[in-house]
Amino acid sequence: MRFFSAFVFACIIAVTGAATCLAQRGPAPYYEDTANVPVSPEIHADRSVTFRLFAPKASEVVLMGSPGILEVIKTPMPLRKDDKGVWSLTVGPLPPGFYTYGYALDGGLRMPDPSNPNLEVRRWGPTSSFIVPGAEKSVVEKRRVPHGTVHVEFYDSPSLNAERMVYIYTPPGYETGKQKYPVLYLLHGNGQIEASWTWTGRANVIMDNLLADGKIKPMVVVMPYGHVPREIKAPASASDPGSIEKEFISGVKPLVEGKYRVLTDRNHRAIAGLSMGAAQSLSIGLHHLNEFAYIAAFSGGGNRAEWEKADAAALNKLKVLWLGCGTDDFAYNGVKAMDDLLTQKKVKHVFNPSGGGHSWPNWQTYLSKYAPLLFRD
Repeated sequence: MRFFSAFVFACIIAVTGAATCLAQRGPAPYYEDTANVPVSPEIHADRSVTFRLFAPKASEVVLMGSPGILEVIKTPMPLRKDDKGVWSLTVGPLPPGFYTYGYALDGGLRMPDPSNPNLEVRRWGPTSSFIVPGAEKSVVEKRRVPHGTVHVEFYDSPSLNAERMVYIYTPPGYETGKQKYPVLYLLHGNGQIEASWTWTGRANVIMDNLLADGKIKPMVVVMPYGHVPREIKAPASASDPGSIEKEFISGVKPLVEGKYRVLTDRNHRAIAGLSMGAAQSLSIGLHHLNEFAYIAAFSGGGNRAEWEKADAAALNKLKVLWLGCGTDDFAYNGVKAMDDLLTQKKVKHVFNPSGGGHSWPNWQTYLSKYAPLLFRD
C-alpha cells in the first residue's frame, strides 16, 4: 500500500509539472489552435448538413466527393467565407446513408475535413466521412450488439520481399472458444489500403449487425493489402495482378490458416472484392476453383477472355457466384457484360444491379447481401 501511495503521488507531481510546463509555453500556434476548429459536418434534424472550414487566407474552398457526396449534390459546390475566416455551406436534406467528402482549396488537391475524425484512408491521402441517420439504424451503424475483434497482423512476404499488413475480423466469442470458422477474403479497391474495409467500409460493424440479427453464419473476414508497393508512384510492372495473386496464395492464406482457427476446405472458403478487388477476386477464384466455393465481385468485372474459356461445368460447382454494380457506375457496362456472358454459358450466378455509382454505400450493401449467402450448407 505504501508503494502504491508513493506511485500515485509521483504521478500527480508528473502531471502537475507537465501542465505547468504547457502553461508556460503560451498560446498555441495558429495552426494548432483548437479554438479555431468549427463544428463540421453538422447534421441537422431535417437531414440537411452544414460543412465548415477555418481557412482565413484561402481564396476558394470547394466541397467535393469521390463520388460520395457528389452522388447527391451532382457537382462540386463552393463554400462562402465569413468575416472570421470560416467557410461554410449547407446542403440537403440528404437521404439517410453513408457519405464521403473533402475540400479543395485554391484549385489544389482534395483534403479531409480537419474537424472530422472519421477518415476514408487512401494511398494518396485521406478524405472524410459521415452518416445521415434514418428512422431506423442501417446495417453500417453501430448498435448495442456483441462485437467481434479486428486484428492487425504484420508479416514478411517472401514473394514481394517486403513487410505487409493484413486486417482480420474474428466474430464475437472467437477468443474464448475452440471451434473453427469459415473464412471470407475481402479485397479493397484501387487507391485504398488494407484498413479501408473497416475504417471506411465498416465491414466489422456490418458483420456484427448481421450476426446479431441471425442473418449470417459466424465467420473470419480477412482484408489484405491489394497493391504491391505502398507508394502511389511506381513502375507499372510493380502492379502486376499476377504478383498479388501469388502473394495472396503464398503469403496471406498460409498466414491466416496457420495462425487463426479457420476451416481450410473449399466449402468453407469465400472471396469477394470491390472495383480493383472485384477483378482480383474473380481472377483468384477462377484460377483456384478447387479452393473457393464462393466468389463475388462488387463494381468490377473479370478478364472476359479467361471467363469465355472457362469450363461451365466447373463454374457451376461454385455454390455462389455473385455480381453487383450500380447503374450509374462507370463499371456497369463491364459488369453487365460479365452477367450476359455467364448467362450465355448457362452458369448459375446472381446479378444485383442497383441505383447509385462507384461508391461505398453500394459496396456496403453488397457485402450485407452476399454474406448471408455464405456457408449455409
